[in-house]
Amino acid sequence: MLGSILMAGALLLGISPDHDQGINKLQDSYNQQVIFESGGELVEEAVRACEKHFGTAVYLPPKLPPVAFTHQYGRCYDMESGLDEHLEIHYLNRHKPDNDYKIELYPLENKQQLKHLSFQESELTDHTTAKFYKGPTNTLQLFVFEKGNWQYLLTAANGASSEIRQQELTEIAESLTQAVNSKDPAYATWGTLAVTEAKRKYNMDVVDYLYMGRTKISGELAEEKFKLWLKEGAREFGVYVTVAFHPTTHQFISIRFEEI
Repeated sequence: MLGSILMAGALLLGISPDHDQGINKLQDSYNQQVIFESGGELVEEAVRACEKHFGTAVYLPPKLPPVAFTHQYGRCYDMESGLDEHLEIHYLNRHKPDNDYKIELYPLENKQQLKHLSFQESELTDHTTAKFYKGPTNTLQLFVFEKGNWQYLLTAANGASSEIRQQELTEIAESLTQAVNSKDPAYATWGTLAVTEAKRKYNMDVVDYLYMGRTKISGELAEEKFKLWLKEGAREFGVYVTVAFHPTTHQFISIRFEEI
């Protein structure tokens, strides 16, 4: 794991993923080819693969860092990978190397000990213990906590111009604990709207649902993104549904659909 983290620290400054300011589909054909040839896949596919592999639900933090990304991808590492089994999600910006963020999930029975790192310990609002490590400039920052069946490792670049800091990583962790602890997550209202409007628009049943996260675009505009799978008879396909709303008043603004 240490080798993986240190190598990631170096790679953080050299690769690039995708955020709806934002998180678009992998657009650059060269980067897309390199990512997929190295074992990367779409985030939702990686999540589904790890849920199937580990036999338990995977919850990603609803909140993302408030910076722009150009690419996102995931990978579910199994025993054949030669690494500890885990899920990895990577967000990159190939134009801004410091806009680099990664989520790793390890099952608790196989959690990373990381005793060699000097952590600063803190407590989230639900009393979950969290640990933060900040390496030298041009390496990495690491935020670690546990929730449900998983150990979460949030990694960000530690460059001179990095806008992802301890505060942002703490808020991301808080968004997950709030969503998991709440019977009615913050995005539930918009998820219900996404499902209802998709069924109305396509006149088909929604048979699968994946929450893909929130993007805060400004003080007056935020978006929740969902991936739905629709089916009617022999016809079936996926659609991304993005709901725009005011983040303070929670007033609905618009909804858009993108068929996959």
